[in-house]
Amino acid sequence: MERFEFHVITNGRKQPEEIISAASILAPYMTCIHIREKQRNAGEIFNLAEGLKGAGLRREQICVNDRVDVAVAAEAGAVHLKGTSLEPDLVSKHFSSLRIGKSVHSREEAMRAEDKGVHYLFYGHVFHSESKRGSEPRGLELLRETADAVSIPVVAIGGVTPSNTSLLLQAGAKGIAVMSGIWTAENLDLEARSYSEALQKE
Repeated sequence: MERFEFHVITNGRKQPEEIISAASILAPYMTCIHIREKQRNAGEIFNLAEGLKGAGLRREQICVNDRVDVAVAAEAGAVHLKGTSLEPDLVSKHFSSLRIGKSVHSREEAMRAEDKGVHYLFYGHVFHSESKRGSEPRGLELLRETADAVSIPVVAIGGVTPSNTSLLLQAGAKGIAVMSGIWTAENLDLEARSYSEALQKE
């Protein structure tokens, strides 16, 4: 059975101790947690990564968004780049131990990112999302076109729920990325289990 990826992204609204506590619950289910804390400085992000390791997460389960320097210093397993980050091929050349991800919004962006040495992609937003209010979702067909255009894993993001996960996988996604669905859950373990089970049904 194919193993699909489950990425959890921090929302910038939780305290470090809350993130660390939640991550320890999420660890058995998720591929990795993305430290996406734009308001925090390098030292704070580093300390959060260290706290996640202290809570039992493997280095492969820790991804730092944008800050390549912090990812290297914290010995995280991955870095997720944005448009203003260092170029993927430069990161790969100097820090070959890092798994490199990038967010894309079109087939063409995905192909360029793959050519630059990115290891996986986030594509979205696929469905209506709380974090993208007022912005039209891209939908399943464009997800399918993007996934078909590259050989690296495409992870779907935006409005992902356990009930629509199967549609994303059928459209070619190799995993899902979730923010609101996790951090607003009343029962974190139950919600994470629901996502994990939805990924295992395919």
